[in-house]
Amino acid sequence: MEQLGLMKNQNRKGNGLSLYWKECKKVLRSLTFLLYTAAIVFMYYTQFSGELKFPEAMPEPGLGNYGTVAREEPEVLVPKAIDSLIIEYLQNSYQAYPLGFVKYIHLLEKKQQQIADIIEEVSGITKEQLDNYKDFIRGEMVIGENNEVIYKEPQIPQVSIPETLTYERFRELMREADQIIGGGSQYSDEFIIENFSHVPKTYEEALAEYNQFINKDKVTRAYARLYCDYIGVVLAILPVFVAVSLTVMDRRARMEQLIRAKEVSSAKIVFTRYAALVTVMFLPVVVTAFAAQAEIIKLYPGKTLDLFAFPKYTIGCLIPAIMISAAVGVLVSEMFSILPAIFIQGAWWFGSIFTGSLTGKIGKFTLVVRHNSLYKSDLFYENFGNLVFNRIFFTAVSLAAVALAALIYEQKRRGYGDEIQIFHKIGRHKSKA
Repeated sequence: MEQLGLMKNQNRKGNGLSLYWKECKKVLRSLTFLLYTAAIVFMYYTQFSGELKFPEAMPEPGLGNYGTVAREEPEVLVPKAIDSLIIEYLQNSYQAYPLGFVKYIHLLEKKQQQIADIIEEVSGITKEQLDNYKDFIRGEMVIGENNEVIYKEPQIPQVSIPETLTYERFRELMREADQIIGGGSQYSDEFIIENFSHVPKTYEEALAEYNQFINKDKVTRAYARLYCDYIGVVLAILPVFVAVSLTVMDRRARMEQLIRAKEVSSAKIVFTRYAALVTVMFLPVVVTAFAAQAEIIKLYPGKTLDLFAFPKYTIGCLIPAIMISAAVGVLVSEMFSILPAIFIQGAWWFGSIFTGSLTGKIGKFTLVVRHNSLYKSDLFYENFGNLVFNRIFFTAVSLAAVALAALIYEQKRRGYGDEIQIFHKIGRHKSKA
């Protein structure tokens, strides 16, 4: 009773700001937040900081090697895709990503026949020749005589692409093969160019890309995107742990009884806690982003830099990531318990990681937004509208989820709704107030 009276007196004297600071201190002192901070710092130093060791150099003419680029070149794509389809047919093992996860598909005889028909049309090799081929060797990396790693070319039947085969017909047949395999294969429109049409980058292409990095991206915008790519991966999952740990702390402190005091509204309590969570979890991001920008300034003396790039990108891209992950923790742990909150966010995060694109494709409803390159900014700007929609959407969903959590919280303060809790024991009773 004395503890309850003390809580009431504090609520009468206090205000929203004091409650906010109290919740911030609670998060800062939690072990889960320390682990969260350690994970952010670990991600920064192991993944991103390597990009800050040397400045990007302007390409020089005559080097002959400027990297590769995925570009639709039929003369490159067609033979490589045919060889791959033959190899997979001979093994009856087709690599696909139907749900974003790698899966090896084994086809029944009827579908193998359909794949063989496609191979015959694009290569002139019959099913009988394929089935009777005894010298098959899959391409693989091997150790040479001087312990160097070399690539051993695959050994497959001789391919003779018919002169009558048009590129349009070839792509149509590849789509058919993809459907037979079950979708998401290497031969789908989504993956075929990336898998089979990497070509050497020209000096002109490399120079244009560098100039865009310097002049359009002002250097820091490119680095800020890459920073958000790496840090965003962990921010889409880790905040849920910090959020549910706050719930655990309250329950251990027997807050189920204390929260029934009526001096502060449920909405104020829940949204203040949520604001404290988001604010405190953004602090390690601010520190590492500031450190990154300081290193970039030293790497590129004399260059015109966008000094607001890191603030803009981290606020626009990363705060919504923190918000949605924390909101799931707040809502689901309030509705059920901490384990479902972690499971739901973990499953969502895992699926998004494996279904999303590393660079160039940003979906309107993709949880983990990625652009894993200092370059390819044209692809990023092409998808910029989707990015803006995505971040606004998840911000709105986060606030709606917290509002729903506040409604549930209010019911519990009134003594109702405890029966929906699972995986932990809470008495089912109504208050006498």
